[in-house]
Amino acid sequence: MPDNTQHIVIIGPAYPLRGGLASFNERLAREFAGNQYNTELYTFSLQYPAFLFPGTTQYSSEDPPADLHIHEKINSISPLNWLWIGYQLCKKKPDIVVVRYWLPFMGPCLGTILRMVKRNHHTKVICIADNIIPHEKDLVIGPLHAILSNLLMPLLP
Repeated sequence: MPDNTQHIVIIGPAYPLRGGLASFNERLAREFAGNQYNTELYTFSLQYPAFLFPGTTQYSSEDPPADLHIHEKINSISPLNWLWIGYQLCKKKPDIVVVRYWLPFMGPCLGTILRMVKRNHHTKVICIADNIIPHEKDLVIGPLHAILSNLLMPLLP
């Protein structure tokens, strides 16, 4: 690819995970790639511990998409993993990171990764936020939600 091609990283659910968010992120990656952006997806090696997942399986039974560069690396419950992924992305210096936020449980994970990425003073962060005002009201959800929202709010005009 030419040197002037922008590098975009999408962080969020993607294959081998299934569901609407994974499908949306994969479609977004295809649109960026179709417009000549160098695009990668970073998805979860562990999205939820099994006991927290409400359905039968988190995983797709379909073949992996051959046209996408998907890295199955993020462990949502491992702080050392968050630091490692953040460090790797910081060094890569993508032009843009698009992060998908949909659940307060992911606040510490995504917030840590983004904090590390922003240390390169190059990468711009775009957040696609679903359910930004959580339906759940309890002592745990509020602080988890605040971790990511406090990081993103200074980015708003």
